[in-house]
Amino acid sequence: MTPVINRALERWRRKGSGALGDRAAKLRERRPLVVVPSILGTKIVDDCGCVLWGSVKRLYVGPPIVTAQRAMATGLLDGFTVVPGVYRYDVFGGLLRFLERVGGYRRGVDLFVLEYDWRESVLDGAARLADFVAQLRGTGQRGAFDLLAISTGGLVARHFLARGNEAVGRVVYVGTPHRGSFQAISTLHDGVQMVPLGRRIPPYETAACKTCWDGLPHPDERVFLDEEGTVLATSLYEPSTWRSLGLGPPVHDLEQQLERAHDLHRALDAAAPHADSIVIGARHLPTLSKLPVRAGRVVLPACSPQKGDPLAGALFEPGDTSLPARSLEGLPGLTPDRVRSVTVDEHRLLPAHTQVHQLALEALIEAAP
Repeated sequence: MTPVINRALERWRRKGSGALGDRAAKLRERRPLVVVPSILGTKIVDDCGCVLWGSVKRLYVGPPIVTAQRAMATGLLDGFTVVPGVYRYDVFGGLLRFLERVGGYRRGVDLFVLEYDWRESVLDGAARLADFVAQLRGTGQRGAFDLLAISTGGLVARHFLARGNEAVGRVVYVGTPHRGSFQAISTLHDGVQMVPLGRRIPPYETAACKTCWDGLPHPDERVFLDEEGTVLATSLYEPSTWRSLGLGPPVHDLEQQLERAHDLHRALDAAAPHADSIVIGARHLPTLSKLPVRAGRVVLPACSPQKGDPLAGALFEPGDTSLPARSLEGLPGLTPDRVRSVTVDEHRLLPAHTQVHQLALEALIEAAP
């Protein structure tokens, strides 16, 4: 049940969506929709029933999330309950409720969520999506369906399409790193802290999450700068680069991780563009896209431009604080009229943002190009 405050907030936010709801209600035919969540987007539980990811407690204490064995995804991450029955910090729950209450979708009838273990690779996620679609076919779902893919879930959707799955009508990508993201580098190099004062997932653990490697910048991107701001030809996909520059933690399978991530990008490059794709994301915030190298070592810069930093102009470009706009719009075959902009404050807030909910539904119901 939706907590009281969330219910009131969502009701207030839907007030301006009456016309959108009317348009959705007038559709004569609507394809079923499969939502593909991002990394961290599904709850992870071990074989003893212990929650590894998906509760407020796990933001602060608990066993390792990524390196724990014999675990599985057990549903979409709706949000983090702050006060039971009163308020929940929203993640994906508001999006699905908007699609139901304004868009008219019905969960389990024409609205489905892919549950997959985001700790595994994009390839594994795509295989899980293929199995899930086959299951839907087995229950009587026929014809084409749409995909709504969030962040790294978009890479899962793209690889699913690259495997020759043609029964897809429209794909809506929200904040997908089509050409990778600097955030993947910083997560592997420095770990990640999900909330202020919360526990930090250390680099050795994020390095065990294959999807982090899959989100690395495209092999054609040059991400290193010298102290003068000159772009270096050094390849991010050479294991020697990581070792010589002190990038990331010691990883025993570094060569395999980099090779697999490299091959993933090349496979997506070689795939034919999907005919009906729409991209949603932010393009108005300074976003890191380069790494400075000083005295032969990588120096992780601050997340926002620092006053007086002579390299700031070279280190940052427009984006959503994690994903550069060039990567957001880097989907092969994408035309400018298929890009929708939002003004979210951070990449991680995209799934819960009201503007994203509205634009996603609009994208799903608009006429084919």
